[in-house]
Amino acid sequence: MKFALFVGCKIPACVPQYERAARSVLGRLGVELIDLDFGCCGYPSRHLRLDAYLALACRNLAKASARHLDVLTLCQCCYGSLRHALHLLRHEPG
Repeated sequence: MKFALFVGCKIPACVPQYERAARSVLGRLGVELIDLDFGCCGYPSRHLRLDAYLALACRNLAKASARHLDVLTLCQCCYGSLRHALHLLRHEPG
């Protein structure tokens, strides 16, 4: 099983041990984590400019999709942001 690991900005800056633990446990379970050149999930701009938020979030989703990978994130804000963007793309394409 492979996933693109999206750690966001807060995990590495504030709780790097969270990422280390996740990598260790998931590695032992046979999960392969692929590091991609992800950027901001868009959460900080979500309520300021919808177009900017979607551009940031969709860029990350497209990077994973191009490699045929699902995204695994450790941050609840990143998860919500990427999930919301995916919902908007699927249900409100305009």
